[in-house]
Amino acid sequence: MRRLFLLSAASLVIGCAAPAPSTTPATAAPPAALPPPPAVAEAAPAPPPPQPAKYLAPSPFAGGDGSSVEKAVVVLAQTEDEGIDLEHHWIFDHYGRFRKLRGGLASADGKHFDVITVELGDHTEKTIYFDITGFYGVMEIPPK
Repeated sequence: MRRLFLLSAASLVIGCAAPAPSTTPATAAPPAALPPPPAVAEAAPAPPPPQPAKYLAPSPFAGGDGSSVEKAVVVLAQTEDEGIDLEHHWIFDHYGRFRKLRGGLASADGKHFDVITVELGDHTEKTIYFDITGFYGVMEIPPK
């Protein structure tokens, strides 16, 4: 068996050997003509940039950042209950978890304000001013 293997290995080596170069010049065939390159298609125009969805509801807030009466967050609610819920959502969306420490009402220049002091997650206190003139005193949505 060993011998057979050696012969097989030898025949493989012999079969793989490169042929000896020929001493007679060979006439080379001319190279085949290459096919023409494919036609380049014109680049398509870039798609328009994405636009914001048109079906999103408008924000229930307007105004400033709530840091003072002049920069109060205007709450666009229909009733007091809805307004209070929106105030809490605004605080959470801007500051994260909080604990309400105090709240009170204020009036200035014919406008009504909720003044809320909260404790934030880092144990700092923050006072936020909400303009509630639009829904102040409205307990229910009036029938149409």
